[in-house]
Amino acid sequence: MKLKSTLLTVAIAIGSQVNAQTWVADSVEMGASYANDIFYNIANGNDASQAANNWDIAFQTTRFGEPMFNATIRANHNKRDVQVYSLHKQASVHFGNLTSADTLVAYGDQLLNEDTTWGTGAFTTNRDLGDLFDFGWGMYDMNTHQLTGDSLYLVKAGGTFYQLWVQKYVSVGNVGYWFRVAKWDGTGDVSDSIKRLAPYNDRLFAYYNMSTGQFLDREPSRSNWHIMFTQYLKDRVFGANPNKYQNYVGVLSNLKVKVVKVTGVNPSTVTSANYMTYTPNASAFTNTIGDDWKRFAGMWTVAPDTSYIIIPDTANGQQEYYHLQFTRFDGTATGKIVFETRKLATVGLDVNDVNASVAKYSIYPNPAQNVVNVMVDAKQADNNTILAVTDITGKIVVKQQVQLSAGVNAYSVNMSAFPAGIYIVTVNNSQLKIAEKVQVQR
Repeated sequence: MKLKSTLLTVAIAIGSQVNAQTWVADSVEMGASYANDIFYNIANGNDASQAANNWDIAFQTTRFGEPMFNATIRANHNKRDVQVYSLHKQASVHFGNLTSADTLVAYGDQLLNEDTTWGTGAFTTNRDLGDLFDFGWGMYDMNTHQLTGDSLYLVKAGGTFYQLWVQKYVSVGNVGYWFRVAKWDGTGDVSDSIKRLAPYNDRLFAYYNMSTGQFLDREPSRSNWHIMFTQYLKDRVFGANPNKYQNYVGVLSNLKVKVVKVTGVNPSTVTSANYMTYTPNASAFTNTIGDDWKRFAGMWTVAPDTSYIIIPDTANGQQEYYHLQFTRFDGTATGKIVFETRKLATVGLDVNDVNASVAKYSIYPNPAQNVVNVMVDAKQADNNTILAVTDITGKIVVKQQVQLSAGVNAYSVNMSAFPAGIYIVTVNNSQLKIAEKVQVQR
């Protein structure tokens, strides 16, 4: 369940600020045909390389209540050609009783990871957005805080067909996933589980190889990387064959890392004196850097007037700001990416928690189309809570008083009458203040 935490008041005071440092040249090599994922630390230039083809599915292991948490399961579409299809059958009835006719699925019905967030993997993209407790593969019970699944999936991984049943996710106590997997003919039937224990309690995902039945620890500690150079699949993008999905090489950011894309500006003119003019556009979308920093027209080129301000999670009472610009991309032969980085500033933070009561909340989907769902797990009831939506200029487009009960509260906001753009969703009362940007797309 994707619930974030908010404090009543957070006071931010500007402390010592370091002037922008000079650019430092660096590079990573993903290998021929982009064989490796590279986890990169923007603060110290350290990187860690992992083979990209040694896993099939990945179980989200971030903590209940953290941003982007959806008890999601991602698929390795690009390096293992993992294809995921919902068979729309009850797993408790049909697992182990499938025929070859059940493999006759349309390629266009494939369930895909989203690249905008770590919280939406292939197995959660078929959720009913009108039902706050539907997580695609399972349903959430607010009494037990457990997801229970009865959906049967066809998973093609490394050329082999599997049937997969994700049976449950337990979020309290013995935290983890329980699942059952077998080949299509019923052989190799295995019941397995993965717990949120070390080292996975310090990772975004636990990675699973369906052919070996083994879990892999592929990520560095979450505090040791900020961005990942990787290849990912995108759905029917411009220029792609409409009957085939397409791989892109790009950069995805870690959880709690925000990124500002600065375009049409010479990167060297972004300084410690003016970088704050760009930070209001900071985005928590995983793909803010993405793949469009390069172009191919007979040869690869990179945009000289595009750079990125990278804002890691706060640490030791300080907020750091880094700057990244790409200078070269060598393509598939070596997968080499050349870039420059520098620190723009370090700002001291003074955070005051004036109320020990913490509310957990979820606002999704983000990006949204017509409906935005708001879920608040409140410590105490309040009859004078205001749910509001404002546009980027501050104009209020939705405002309503809602009943907030102790426990889980669910609300839906119809955004179909408003144009595409960035909106701020807020939930306010005397005990809490929630505010989050939501992008509405058409």
